[in-house]
Amino acid sequence: MATQVPKPSAKRQRLAAEAERRANEELSESGLINSHMPNVLVQFKSGQDDTFLGPTISLPAQVGQAEMAKLVNELRRQDRAQNRKSDDDDDEDIPYAFHVLLASSADATSSQPTRISINTSLQRDVLNSTVAKQLGIGMEDSLTIVFEPQAVFRVRAVTRCSSTLSGHGSPILCCSFSPSGLLLATGAGDKVCRIWDMDTETPLHTLQGHDGWVLCAEWEPLERRLATGGMDGQVWIWHALTPPLPGRRGWGSRSGEQVEEEHRASAGQDARKLSVVERRAARHAAPSGHMLRGHTKWITSLAWEPAHRNADAPRLASSSKDGTVRVWNVASRQLDFVLGGHTASVNCVRWGGDGAIYTASSDRTIKVWNDQDGRMIRQLSEHSHWVNSLALSTEYVLRTGAFDVQGTYAARLIKQDYTDLRAMTKAVAQERYAEATSHGARPEMLVSASDDHTLFVWPPQVLGTAPNPKKSVARLTGHQKTVNHVCFSPDGRLIASASFDNSVKLWDGRTGRFIANLRGHVASVYRVAWSSDSRMLASASKDSTVKLWNLKTFKIKVDLPGHEDEVYCLDFLADKLASGGRDRTLKIWRH
Repeated sequence: MATQVPKPSAKRQRLAAEAERRANEELSESGLINSHMPNVLVQFKSGQDDTFLGPTISLPAQVGQAEMAKLVNELRRQDRAQNRKSDDDDDEDIPYAFHVLLASSADATSSQPTRISINTSLQRDVLNSTVAKQLGIGMEDSLTIVFEPQAVFRVRAVTRCSSTLSGHGSPILCCSFSPSGLLLATGAGDKVCRIWDMDTETPLHTLQGHDGWVLCAEWEPLERRLATGGMDGQVWIWHALTPPLPGRRGWGSRSGEQVEEEHRASAGQDARKLSVVERRAARHAAPSGHMLRGHTKWITSLAWEPAHRNADAPRLASSSKDGTVRVWNVASRQLDFVLGGHTASVNCVRWGGDGAIYTASSDRTIKVWNDQDGRMIRQLSEHSHWVNSLALSTEYVLRTGAFDVQGTYAARLIKQDYTDLRAMTKAVAQERYAEATSHGARPEMLVSASDDHTLFVWPPQVLGTAPNPKKSVARLTGHQKTVNHVCFSPDGRLIASASFDNSVKLWDGRTGRFIANLRGHVASVYRVAWSSDSRMLASASKDSTVKLWNLKTFKIKVDLPGHEDEVYCLDFLADKLASGGRDRTLKIWRH
């Protein structure tokens, strides 16, 4: 006979009933359950093309993000069926983010966000919010819910410093992840550039050649070359030891056979045999480099030609304090042409994906150039002070080329025989760029930051349909001091700006509308960097900290102290975050 479970005592029953009643009251107050089961009229609107999806429908107020994502995916399938549109991914559900735009709170100096993100439910996040109560938004109002696709993958939030790497003898001024994320390049005031292996988080190579501070470093989208620019006005190009291979394999040590072949090629067949010490030194020697000389003052910025436009021999653009931009043919080591229209220092150069080169200068102008012949397309002249930084909505895809977070392209590189390497690289990069621009539906846009405390969002300059491309889409005001850095999120939906007023601000990437003010730093913010999935933002500051921001609550997600002085540079790729600064140490942050 089975043992009978004893009946709970009267006291236990009374305590359980009281706990259940309190839990129900809390759920009722939060809107998750309600005796009246209130409904809200909503209509879904695409954040990509501003089109409405389906008619106005009535949803329970306790509906959350997961339920709305399923509903939007079903409405999209029905819409494609009605319009007889076919797609290979019709049956795959896409993760979406939802928010409700507010009609007011447009002042960028306000701490109130101009939109409410929906994370838990409509009742809790929207109807019960303080902003909604101030605006009088209630159950009887019809809400327009904007949905935007998110990356299928998710980057885990960095929470710890996995390595503190020393080696530089002066402050670290720049850092840049390679397109695959397997390598990191840093430049410092000790006149050298260092390459670090991100798998083992150890130093790999020391590149020596500059006669002054190394101010900027940029990887070629194919990861075969690294370009560095310094205060000496020199541009150096460093070559991978095994050019076809990506990441550490391409930049690692030579094999003994490679060393012997190079020795015979340089000294002839009658060359003496290398000793063990000489062979070991040759195997672990730093990559070779060559100098491109022409600028008369220090280099301020570098930009490579996108892989989808030239996968064979991409060119390099370098801007300088001497007021010129030089476009180099790296393969032939020759100068293609000089862009010399600016009358003051050129502070930033960006190479767009549609055949344009963008330059920003201290002469208060932004110029757009044709990348084939160097002809100036137009001049943008709405800033009233120095233009410090430029960013393109496709910058992440242009930087990574054919490499993706999953490493698909790198795996194919290692397996195949390189006979169709150029064609494959160009095709993959072109496909990624087409997806980033929605196959032409959302052309490449530009944002600029200036000493006049403002930013400007500019319409597409090459393939756009704006009646007057010289007129900005929006003027972004709210910063109280110099805006020194600006960056688009990888999906192009958001813009982050860093300023000397100790704040980071978020803006809509298409309209320039102010979204939120991120405050937490107690000194000037030098740099911002996005995670690959566009869900997190990191910032580096003079206050010696790096902060990771929660873009749902617009508050600090993780505070990353550890640097002993100002943090000058920051880069975020895949699930790794790198920072360096005045304390001469490089820190790698991971989950």
